[in-house]
Amino acid sequence: MLPDEIISEILSPALKVSEELFSDTSDVSPFSNYTPSTSDYLLVCKDWLRVATPLLYNVVVLRSKAQTNTLQQVLKTNPEFGLFIKKLRVEGGFGTAMHTILKSAPNITDLSITLSIYSSDGAGGLCKGLPLINPHRIIIVDPHVLKPLKNKHLAALKKTLFDCIRSWSNLRIFGYPHSDPYYSHMPQWAEKATELSQLLAQTQVHTVTFGAISSIPYWIAKLYGIPSLRVLQFQRPLDEKLVVKIESDAQLNKLAKYKRVNKPTHIEPDIAPSLNPFFVPMQFASQETREAIWKHVIFFAIEIFSHRSDMFRLLQSLIPYGAGGITRTLDKEPHLGPSIRRIFTATETTSDKEAILKVLRHTTCLKFLAPAQDPDLQLRITSESFEELGKVAGHSLEELSVSVFYGEISSPSDLQPFTNLCVLDIEGIRLSGIDLGEEPPSDVLKTVQNLRIRAENVALSFTLVELFANISVISRSNANSDVGMPPDVVAHHALLGYNRVFGLDSLRTLVLPRIYHHVYAFEDMIKMHGEKLHHLTLGPLKGIRVLDFCPNLTEMKLLDRDDLGKLAPNSQHHALVKISSPGLPKDADPEEVEAMLDMYPNLREIEFRYLQWPTTEREISKSSIVPLAESFTAFRGLVGTGSA
Repeated sequence: MLPDEIISEILSPALKVSEELFSDTSDVSPFSNYTPSTSDYLLVCKDWLRVATPLLYNVVVLRSKAQTNTLQQVLKTNPEFGLFIKKLRVEGGFGTAMHTILKSAPNITDLSITLSIYSSDGAGGLCKGLPLINPHRIIIVDPHVLKPLKNKHLAALKKTLFDCIRSWSNLRIFGYPHSDPYYSHMPQWAEKATELSQLLAQTQVHTVTFGAISSIPYWIAKLYGIPSLRVLQFQRPLDEKLVVKIESDAQLNKLAKYKRVNKPTHIEPDIAPSLNPFFVPMQFASQETREAIWKHVIFFAIEIFSHRSDMFRLLQSLIPYGAGGITRTLDKEPHLGPSIRRIFTATETTSDKEAILKVLRHTTCLKFLAPAQDPDLQLRITSESFEELGKVAGHSLEELSVSVFYGEISSPSDLQPFTNLCVLDIEGIRLSGIDLGEEPPSDVLKTVQNLRIRAENVALSFTLVELFANISVISRSNANSDVGMPPDVVAHHALLGYNRVFGLDSLRTLVLPRIYHHVYAFEDMIKMHGEKLHHLTLGPLKGIRVLDFCPNLTEMKLLDRDDLGKLAPNSQHHALVKISSPGLPKDADPEEVEAMLDMYPNLREIEFRYLQWPTTEREISKSSIVPLAESFTAFRGLVGTGSA
C-alpha cells in the first residue's frame, strides 16, 4: 500500500489544470478542445478515489448547463466537496445552479468569469452567488469588445461583478480582459480601459495581468493612476520590439514585469575522441545501411527542413553557388554525379531550370526528385527533358514529382525507362497520338504503387487517364473526322483492335484531383485498376459509384464535400475503414447519414478536414454539425476529426 502523499504526487500531473489554461483570456476557450474525462482516475480503486477527489475539485471549469447542474447535485449530496474548490472558471451564465455552487465553495481564491452573456442566458445564480465569495484574484474574459453585447442579464451581471470587485477585501490581482488589442485605436477600447481603471482605483488591487499581446496599447497609461498598483504583469514572453516600447515609457518601465523571448542558441556538443585510433565508422556495415545512416546525418547537419527557399536545399548547402555552381563542379568532377541520390525542388527561375537540367544529366543514380515540403513546388521541365531524365535516371528513380510543360509524348514507350518508380506525381503529360498498329509495351510503370495525375491541359489532346484506362488515343485528324461525337466517345471507338492493359501492376494508391474532363476514361480506369487500390483520392465524382469497382479500398479521400452523400455503393463495402471529406454535405440529414453509414460495416473513422466545430454551448445548440456527429457516434462510435 502506497501512502496517500505518494498517490497524490502520482495523480497530480494527470488531474492538474495548468495556470496557463486557467488564466487564458482568448476569444476561443482553450477548454473547447476534446480531452478525456479526468474523473476516470477516481474509478480505479477506493484509495485513488479518496486521494484524487480533492485534486479533481481543486480547479473546476464549467462550460455548459449540464456540467453546472451535475456539479450542483454533487455539492448538494456531498457539501464537503465544495471546500476543495480553490479555482473556478465559469464560461457562461448557467442559471440558478451557480448560486448553489458559489455558496458551497467559500474557499475560492481564483475566479475566471466571462462577460459573454446572451439574452437567452440566465445570470441570476451568478448575481446571487458572487457576493458569497472573496477571491484573491479575478480574471475577466470579454471576447465581444468590437461588437459589445447588450442585454439585461449581462447588465445585471456586470453591475453585480463590479460591486463585488469594490467590496472583495482579499482581491489583489486583476486579470485584464482585453489582452491583445488588435483594434486598440477604436473608441470602445479606450472607453473600457477608462471604466476598468476607475473601477480598480476603488480597490486594493496591486497587480494587473495581461495575456498574449502583439503591441503595447496606448490606453495602458489609464491604469497608471490606480493608487494601489505596483505591477503590470505580462504573462507571455515579449519580443525585443515590445521590450523597447516598454523601456521608452518611464512609468510603464517602472511597473512592467515580463520575460524576454528566449533566443535560440546553438550549442556544439563535446565529442570525445575514439579510444581506437584505427576505428573506421560502419566498417563492416552493408552499403545499404551506410547510405541510410549518412542520409539522416546529412539531412540534420544541413537543416534540410529550414525555411530557406533555395532550389536545391541539400546541394546548395554543400555548394553555395546554387544549381549553376553544382553544374560547374560536376563538369569538372563528373564522378560526383552518381553520388547525388535525392534532389528537393522548391522554387523555379528560368536560369535555375537550365542549370538543373544540366545537373540531372549527371545524376545516374538519382532516387528522389520531388518537393521537400510543399507538394505544389514541382520542378517544371519540357517533354524533351523528361525523356532525357528517363534515359539518365529512369532505372534508379523511386520517387518522381514533375510538371511537364509542352508535355506531349507520342508513345507510352516514353514512360518505359522508369522501371523502378514507386511514387509518381505528374502534371501536364498528354498524348499526341498513338498508332493503332503499334504493339504497346506491357510493363509501363509496372512498379508504381502511388500515382497522382494532376490537372492537365486537355484541349484537343488525350491524357494519362486514357492511357491507363486502356483507351487508344487516335490522331487529332481522325478524332475530328467523327463529326458531332465527344472526344471521349471517339476514344472509346478506338478500343477496337487495341486492347492491351497498360502497366500499374503494383498500384495501391491513386490520386486524381480533377476528373471534370474525360469522364468515360476515368470510369474505365477505375473499373480496370480498382481491385488493386487501397487508397483513392478523387475530385468531383460526377455520379460515378467508384466503390462498386474498388472492393479492397480501405481509405477514401474526397475533395468535394457534397460527394460524401453520392459515395455509397450499390451493395455493402466491407473493406472501407476511413473516409476523409472537406466537410459535411449541404443540408445533410442525420437519417440519410445513418443510411449511408450502413453501407460500410467496418468504417471506423470519418475525417472532416475543414470543419469548424462550435466552441460554446450557444454555438453547439444552433449548430447543424453536432446532431450529425452524434448520429455518427450513436451509430457505430465513429471517431470524427476536423480543423477550423
